[in-house]
Amino acid sequence: MHGKTLAFLLAAAAVLAGVWLLPAGQRAQPGDSAAGQRLFPGLEDRLNDITRIRIDHHGTRYAVARKDGLWRLPDRGGYPARFEQVKPFLLGIALLEKMEPQTDRTERYTRLGVQPPSMDSDNLQISLYTAADRPLVSLIVGRVRHGLFAGDRDGIYVRVADQARAWLVAGNLALPQAPVDWVDRRIIHIKPKRVRRVTIAHPDGSRLVLEKPHPGAADFRLLDPPAGATLKAGVKLNVLARTLAGLKMDDVAVRADAELSGPARVSSVFETWDGLRVTAHSIDRAGGVWVWFDIDVSAPDAPDPSRLDAVRAEAAGWRARLDGWVYRIPRPRGDRLRARRASVLEPD
Repeated sequence: MHGKTLAFLLAAAAVLAGVWLLPAGQRAQPGDSAAGQRLFPGLEDRLNDITRIRIDHHGTRYAVARKDGLWRLPDRGGYPARFEQVKPFLLGIALLEKMEPQTDRTERYTRLGVQPPSMDSDNLQISLYTAADRPLVSLIVGRVRHGLFAGDRDGIYVRVADQARAWLVAGNLALPQAPVDWVDRRIIHIKPKRVRRVTIAHPDGSRLVLEKPHPGAADFRLLDPPAGATLKAGVKLNVLARTLAGLKMDDVAVRADAELSGPARVSSVFETWDGLRVTAHSIDRAGGVWVWFDIDVSAPDAPDPSRLDAVRAEAAGWRARLDGWVYRIPRPRGDRLRARRASVLEPD
């Protein structure tokens, strides 16, 4: 009997010793919710109440806000955000499930990425607000371990901003980090086979003109090249003519608020066989190439009245989408819009 009692006491002592040998961040604390519960119980039922999302990342802060039923970027002049991006983002937060308690010691936050975001950290803080800008929840999102849990759910280290305890949670979060990640990044798409002529005009009066001799021609040619001129090795004029095919933005701003005047503006005119005329105006700044558009219709040489009506409707659609905005585009596309003769021809 005494032997059994001694064995039981030794086993209990071993268990208790094991508990106290665990790091502080791994021990459940009084008041911690049990694993398996939602990180934010009841949030799923309040998603329609959310009117603003604030993101703090890399020392910057921006918001996505809902007004009159539409999500927009207030810091980008109210540019439309994609509901297809907002919905899974909010639902992902609501469905986060607690799996394991982690540290509550501030000196250990960094290894999980749950310290307050700063210029030097890759983590981010998500804050959700309801009507009248009332705070709802605020969450710091740290390291992600992809596919850690069943159902292809990630393991994500998080900390509710006003709590000391960090958690490993299960879930999937699409994490837009920059304002442009919330929008449809497509600007314009003009199929290359439609393009008849491209004219790139520089403020010093120089021009680069490419054209096709007829609609079925495979390649563009340089208009009025100097006698004996040859293209530089690797230069493909067809690539220049494809600049507006699937053009996407890296950022967006209100045209009226941007400094667009000055001697550095280049105008690139793309004319199609069916009468669409797209003028891309661009300036080159330290931050990249910014472009804005004028869209109109010119009667083609062999007009098809039914097709021309469709082109006019297309032009109106592009104007509705593009008017009032200026876009920063990837450097390679920007350089194509600003090409010169000297950049495509071998020197004399």
